[in-house]
Parts: sequence; structure tokens; C-alpha cells
Amino acid sequence: MNPLTVTDPGTEIAQRLRLACETHDPAIGPHLDRVTYYSCEIARRLGFDAGQLDELRLAAPLHDLGKIGLPTALLNKPGRLTTAEIEVVKSHTHLGHKILAGSPWPAIETAAQVALSHHECWDGSGHPHGLAGTDIPLAARIVAVADVYDALLSQRAYKPAWDEEAVSDELRRQRGLKFDPEILDVFLEHLPQISAR
Repeated sequence: MNPLTVTDPGTEIAQRLRLACETHDPAIGPHLDRVTYYSCEIARRLGFDAGQLDELRLAAPLHDLGKIGLPTALLNKPGRLTTAEIEVVKSHTHLGHKILAGSPWPAIETAAQVALSHHECWDGSGHPHGLAGTDIPLAARIVAVADVYDALLSQRAYKPAWDEEAVSDELRRQRGLKFDPEILDVFLEHLPQISAR
């Protein structure tokens, strides 16, 4: 039986690309679910309408789609990466954008923007293009908060899980540096309700 819930071709494309992410890394599904949930909860509180929320719901799980082009041994390497390995991992933003860009379907085009720009920083210190402030697409700024929050709370091959207080402190430390202050404030203000689901 086909597990996809298809309402239009853009939805099917997004769902099949998510399956590609999960095929490459079978453990990634819960992370994608949480990042999508947090992103949509932020967006809803920022006033996104139903159509915008649907686009983000399909786009957010594809933020790391480009990692399907990277060796899993590198992505799951314990310990610190070398400078050269970091550059390889950074390339996932371009790879994801290359796969997604140019679609006539709005959710896929939003996913392309998110894939390319979710590692940009509010202060311009991010990658791949050093965008700053509102030059970073709004969906990417939202997903950046959700992604980092969940990544820090999660155990990975290269790090233990952080506790909730340490994660919240780190997010606050990055306010106006990595993160859009308004988006971060909305997330942290409503975090007790969001995380209680």
C-alpha cells in the first residue's frame, strides 16, 4: 500500500523526497517530524495562513535533503570533523537547492529556499552566501530555530544530547547572531506549550 497522502503533484514530490531522506538515513524521521512541528508552530504564531502553513509543512522536512549526496560515514562520524570534512558537509545546502530549485509548485520552491538558506545567520556570518537579516528567506529563518533546537536536544554520533535548560540558554545566546530575534522570541515565549505536545 502506498503510504503517501497525495492531494496534488507538488505534495507528492515533497513526500517522495522526504522518503529519499529517510532511505538515506533511516533514523532521521523523528527529527524531521519534530522540526516540521516546531516550524509550523512558530509560523502559526507569526500569522501564517493555511496555505503558507501547508507549504512550510511540506518544505521543512526537506531542509537537509542535500545530505543524501554526502557519505553516511561522514555524517555519522564520531568526534570532530576536519576543516575539509566541514566544507563537504556544508555543501549539502547547495545540493539540496540544486535538487529542489525551479519547481512550479510553491511548496517545492519554498523547500529550495529552506535547503539553501537554513544555515545563514541573522548577523551575516552563516553560509553559503553570508546573507543577513531579512535577506534570508523567512521560512529558512524559522526552520533554522527549529532545527538547532531539536539537534541540540538530540544525541548524535558526534555529541550527547543537551538538557532543555542548556539548549534554551544557547538559543538566547544566539539571539540576533544566528537567529532572527522576533522568531526566536516567539518560539521561546511559547516553548512550554509547543514542547508539551
